[in-house]
Amino acid sequence: MKKLLEIIEQGNANIKLEMSSGDLLEFSNDLINRAKTELSTEIAEARKEKYLTREEVKQICGVCDATLWHWNKKNYLKTIKVGSKVRYRMSDVKRILEGSSTNTK
Repeated sequence: MKKLLEIIEQGNANIKLEMSSGDLLEFSNDLINRAKTELSTEIAEARKEKYLTREEVKQICGVCDATLWHWNKKNYLKTIKVGSKVRYRMSDVKRILEGSSTNTK
């Protein structure tokens, strides 16, 4: 079956294919399983949240401590406590940056 896929991928052969329903079912299940594996890997990567320090957020957003304090009070950019440290979710910072870029257009 793998050699057949290689021939098809090359795209320079005329092929007439006859297969049983069992072969077709096996082939479709293989495609579905490959797609699930690839998607689950991408989803797992997307779910990993990165947490930024106050200094990183100030640099990325170009703001000062007072602005971060106001944003936290207004629930615009909430802080996250990690132990005794204050952190910000990268996804929240991206949301703010995407919002500010659409407002300037």
